[in-house]
Amino acid sequence: MKQSPPGWSEQSFLIGTGVLWCTLCLSPSARPAEPSVETLDPVVVTATTLPTSQSQTPIQTRVFTRTGFDLQQPNRIGTLLQQTPGIFVDEMGGRSGLSSLYIRGGDPNFTMVLLDGVPLNDPTNQRGGSVDLSTLTPERIERIEIVKGPASVFYGSDAMAGVVNVITQKGTETDRLVARAEGGRWGYTRGVLQTSGSAHRLRYAGSAAFTRNDGQATGNRFASGTIGGHVNWSLRDSLKFELTGQYTNTDTRSFPEGSGGTRLAILRTTEQRRTHEVASGFNLTFPLAPNWENQLTANVLHRQQDVDNPGVLSAPGRFRIPPTVFETDFTRMRLHWTLRASLKEFFKMAGGFQLVHEHGTRTGTQDLTVLGFPSRVATDFEQSRTTPAGVLETIIAPNEKVRFSAGLRVDSPENFPLRVTPRLAMSIQPFPQTTIRGQYGEGFKLPSLNALGDPIIGNPHLSPESSTAWEAGIIQSSPVWDSEIQLTWFHNTFSNQIDLDPVLAEQRIFRLVNLNKVRTQGIELHVAATPLPTVSVQGWLTFLDARISGTSAPLRNRPKASGGLAVRIRATPALTLRSQLQAVGQRFDLQIPTMQTRVPGYYRIDLAATYSLNRAWKIFGAVDNLTNVSYEDFLGFSAPETWVRFGVEGNWEM
Repeated sequence: MKQSPPGWSEQSFLIGTGVLWCTLCLSPSARPAEPSVETLDPVVVTATTLPTSQSQTPIQTRVFTRTGFDLQQPNRIGTLLQQTPGIFVDEMGGRSGLSSLYIRGGDPNFTMVLLDGVPLNDPTNQRGGSVDLSTLTPERIERIEIVKGPASVFYGSDAMAGVVNVITQKGTETDRLVARAEGGRWGYTRGVLQTSGSAHRLRYAGSAAFTRNDGQATGNRFASGTIGGHVNWSLRDSLKFELTGQYTNTDTRSFPEGSGGTRLAILRTTEQRRTHEVASGFNLTFPLAPNWENQLTANVLHRQQDVDNPGVLSAPGRFRIPPTVFETDFTRMRLHWTLRASLKEFFKMAGGFQLVHEHGTRTGTQDLTVLGFPSRVATDFEQSRTTPAGVLETIIAPNEKVRFSAGLRVDSPENFPLRVTPRLAMSIQPFPQTTIRGQYGEGFKLPSLNALGDPIIGNPHLSPESSTAWEAGIIQSSPVWDSEIQLTWFHNTFSNQIDLDPVLAEQRIFRLVNLNKVRTQGIELHVAATPLPTVSVQGWLTFLDARISGTSAPLRNRPKASGGLAVRIRATPALTLRSQLQAVGQRFDLQIPTMQTRVPGYYRIDLAATYSLNRAWKIFGAVDNLTNVSYEDFLGFSAPETWVRFGVEGNWEM
C-alpha cells in the first residue's frame, strides 16, 4: 500500500492543488453540456424564519442539490459536507466507525443536524449530543443546506457553531418508480426502492433502502435499513400541509473511541452499537390576511441505542476505560408557531413561539472491578427538561443592493437562567458582481442529559456553554468562465466548555466541569468556474487556528489547512466523469495506547462515472481513494484502501 508523501505540508497541498486544478481546467471537451440545474437560485429555509432566495439572504448559506451531487455517486453524507470550506468531517477507521462534523473548529456537538427540520442530536449519548454522520444515507436527499456560525437565534440550544439541514425528496407531478442496486469491495451491497407521484392536490414520495458494508477494517461491520416518506397537500395558495417521517435501524461494530484502532489497540474486541431512530414532523401553513402568513410546525424524534463497549487498555491487562453496557432511550418534541408579515416591499418580519420538551433515560452498568474497585456500578439516569422560547426576526432591504437582517431569541430553559441570543447580518452590493457580507451572532448549548445525569462523571451544577462569532466576507462573480470566488474571515469564541476536571482526575475522581474557553479563527475560500461548456470546476480551502484560550495547546482533530478540488467533465451526452482531490493537513490526536500526538496529513483522490443507457436506465461506478494512499483520521484507525463500487439504476415514469 502506498504511503502518504513524507514531509507533506500545507504548502505542498497548495502547490499540488493549483497544478492539478490548472491541468484539469484545460482538459479538452467537444460537445456542449446541458444547462445545470445548480445555476438556479434556491430558496433557503434553514438560515432564517423568513424563507429567502440564497442570493438575497445576508447570511452565508451553502446548498447542495441532488442534481449536482448525484453525479458524485456518494454513499454517505460526509462525502458531501466535506466539500464546504470551514467544515471538516472525520471517520473513525471505515464506514462503521463514528463520523463527526466540525464547523469552524467547534466541537461536533456544537452543530445541530436536522432531517426535514427535525433535530437529530441525542443528548443522552456520551459525545455531548453530537450526531454520528455514518448513520445518515443519501438516497432520500433532495438538497442539503448548511449555515455556518451560531444559529441559536432560530434553533436554540445545540446550534452554537452551525446547522446542517438534510431536506428529503417531495412528491412529483407524474408517478415515478426508481430502483437502484450497488455492490463493491468488502461485501458492500446497497439497494434502494423509491416511488413518488400525485393524486389531485396531494403529492407523495416514499423510499426504502438497505446498506451493508463489512470488513473495511478488522472486526468492522455496518448494516443500515431506512424507510421514509413525505406527503404534501395544498389548496391553491391558501393552505399547505406537509407530513414527513423516517425510520432508521443501524447495527455497527468498530474499535471504540480512544482505543487506537486496528493498528494500536491492545484489546482486539470491538464495540457494538444498535440504534433505532424515528424522526417525524408536520408543517401547516395558511394565510391570515394579505401579506400575513401563519405557520405551525411540530416534530418528534425518538431514539433508542444499545451499546456494548469492551473498554480500552493502556497496557496489557491494564484498563484505562472500563467495559460498559448500556441502553439509552430519548424523545424530543418540538412545537413551533410562526407569524410572518410582508409589511412593505422592503420590510419583512417574523415572530413566533417555540416549545421544546426532552426526556432521556439510560440503564446499564460499568465494570469497575478492572480498576480495582469492589463491584460493577450502575450508570442509570433519567432526565427531563422543557424549554419555552420566543423569536423575533426582521429583514430590511431598502434597495436591491443593501440587505439587513436582525434576530433576537429569548429562551427560558428549565433549571437554567434566561438566555437572550441575538444575531445581526448585513450584505452590500457596491458593484453589480460584488457582494460584501458581515455577521455577528451568539449561541448557547445546554449541558447534555448525559453530562447532567451520569452517576459517575455527571455534574448537575453545570452551566450552559456559549459562543460568540464574527465573520466578514466578499463574493466576486465574473462572466469569464462563469466564475465566482467567495472569501470569508471568521472568529469564534466558545466559553464554558464542558470537560473532565484534570485536577480531580489526578485523584482518580472523574467529574465534568465548565472548564475551557476556546478561540477559533480562520479564512475560507471557495472558487467555482466553468472554463468550457462541458467542464465545471470548484475548489475549497480552509486555514484554521484553533486553541484553548490562555494556552498554546491545540484542539483535537482540527487540521490547520484542509481543502480540495473537484472537476466534472461531460465527456459525451451520455457519459459524465467527476474527479475529486481531498487534502488534509496534520492534526493533533490522543489515543490511550500510544504516546503519539500527531496525525500526518494526507490526500486522497476519488473518481466517479455515470453513463445513461437510455431514458430509463443508467450504470455508474466509483473508485474511492484511487491512488491507494495509506492515511488515518485518528491515530491507529486506518482508513480503507482503494474501494471500487458499481451499480445500476432504473427510473420509470408510470
